[in-house]
Amino acid sequence: MKVEIQTKVVVGEAVLDVATLLSHLDTHREALSDISAVSGTIIVRVDGEEYGAEQNDPIVRLVDQWVRKVPWVLGGDTEAVAFRNSEHCYAFVPAGDSVELSYFAGSETEVEDYILEPVTLRLEQYIKDSLRMSEALLEVAVRLDPGLTNANEDCRDLKNSIDEAKKAWREHQLHNRR
Repeated sequence: MKVEIQTKVVVGEAVLDVATLLSHLDTHREALSDISAVSGTIIVRVDGEEYGAEQNDPIVRLVDQWVRKVPWVLGGDTEAVAFRNSEHCYAFVPAGDSVELSYFAGSETEVEDYILEPVTLRLEQYIKDSLRMSEALLEVAVRLDPGLTNANEDCRDLKNSIDEAKKAWREHQLHNRR
């Protein structure tokens, strides 16, 4: 089973993955002028089928919420990321060296209907994909304006959450090598 985690951003009428957005950033610079207001989603693709594509939230906050969960999942806690503009959530359930990832309708504490039944992926893949997608989105902000990681609260929070996730991952790896 192949699982991929990706961020897509709404720019005008287009929905672009972050890699495409980065390669055409100058074309979309005006539409991204208020990065905190830019919408997008986190897509989980399982064997080619996409989940989460129908949702859109302020993308910097959504990705920050996702990467902020990494240290907690590493600590063994079950976590959820709720979309603000709908009643959909992603959930992460640690299981040893793996994470069960699901997508469902409901609240952070109650599953009403699974859209993506729990799929298991290696913990390392979950961490690396989470860091990759959050760092790529932060790169968009930095390339728009290098000062955004200090001037914009959402970008600052995302940068801090990435740093905390990296720190937790390093500590987890060191602890498991002993």
